[in-house]
Amino acid sequence: MVEQLPIIDFSPFLDPGNEPETKLSTALEIDRACRESGFFYLTHHGVPTEFTDAMLKNATTFFEKASPEAKDEILIKPAGDGIGDDARGFQRIDGGVKGAHEAVDFYRPVENYGPPYETGMGVNQWPTTPTNFRSISEMYTDKMLSLGTAVVRAMALALGVDESALTSRIDQSFWNLRIIAYEGSMAQGKVAGIGAHTDFGILTFLLTDSEKGSLQVLSKGGEWIPADPIEGCFLCNIGDMLSRWTSGIYKSTEHRVIHTSTKRRISVPFFFEPNLDAYISPVLHAAIPDKSTGEGVLYKDMFVKATKYPIVI
Repeated sequence: MVEQLPIIDFSPFLDPGNEPETKLSTALEIDRACRESGFFYLTHHGVPTEFTDAMLKNATTFFEKASPEAKDEILIKPAGDGIGDDARGFQRIDGGVKGAHEAVDFYRPVENYGPPYETGMGVNQWPTTPTNFRSISEMYTDKMLSLGTAVVRAMALALGVDESALTSRIDQSFWNLRIIAYEGSMAQGKVAGIGAHTDFGILTFLLTDSEKGSLQVLSKGGEWIPADPIEGCFLCNIGDMLSRWTSGIYKSTEHRVIHTSTKRRISVPFFFEPNLDAYISPVLHAAIPDKSTGEGVLYKDMFVKATKYPIVI
C-alpha cells in the first residue's frame, strides 16, 4: 500500500474562539506529521482562493506570454554585476537527467546601498507581464507570512516551548516567493523537473496547478511516493533550518520533480524563512535532554552559502 501524506484541517487552530485544548489537538497533528514524514497537506488555512487563483493565473501568463527578451531583462546576475545579487530574478535551469525548468525568484526587500549588491541584498525584478504581477504577489505574500507565523506558533505549542523562542526569529522573515514552469517533456525534448533535495529554510508552502504525477517525496521506507495537488490545500514541508531548530526531531525530507506530462506544470512555492540576522540554534535541549543540541548558525551565512553554491541544479 502506498504511503499517504496526512491532510490537516488548520481552521481549529486559527479560530480565536476555540478552546486551548482544541488548538493543541490541531498543533499535535502538525507535530506528528513533522516528526514522521516532514510533509503534510494543509486545508482550511485562511488564504482566500482569490489569491491562490490569481497567483497561478499570473505565473501561467508570465511563462506563456512573456517574450524571451522580457525574461532576459530580469535574469539573475552575479553579485557585483550591475544590479545582480546572485538571487533575485529569472533563470533557466538545464539539469540534464535531473531535470530542467524556468523560474523567477523574489525575496523580502532589504535596506541596501548599491549597486553593487552583496548576495541576496539586491532589489526584486518584477515581471511586467501581466501588469498586476507585483501587486498580486505582494498581497499573496502578506497572506503567506501570516499563515507561516501561525503554523510556527502551532509547532511551538506542540513542542511545549516558549512561543517567542521561535516567533522572535521569524518576525522579519527573509521570505522567498518563486514561480516555476516545467515544460511538457515531449515539447521540450528533455526531462523536465528538479533533482532530489531538501528545502533550506523553515517551511515551504507549495501551490501548484492541477497537473499530477510530478512531485515525489521520499518515504520513511525509502520509496518515492506521489505528492499530487489537492484542491484547496497547500502542500507543506519542513526545511533544514527547522530541522536544526528541533535537533532533527522534525524531519526535512528529500523530494524531487520528474515531470513526464506533455503539458506545462506551474508551481508556486513560498519559502517561509527565518529573519536574515536570526541565529538558528536548537530550542529543545531543555525539553529533550537526550538529544544533541548541536551548534547554532547565522541564517544569513547559510543563505549566502546555499545561494552561491546550490546543491540542486
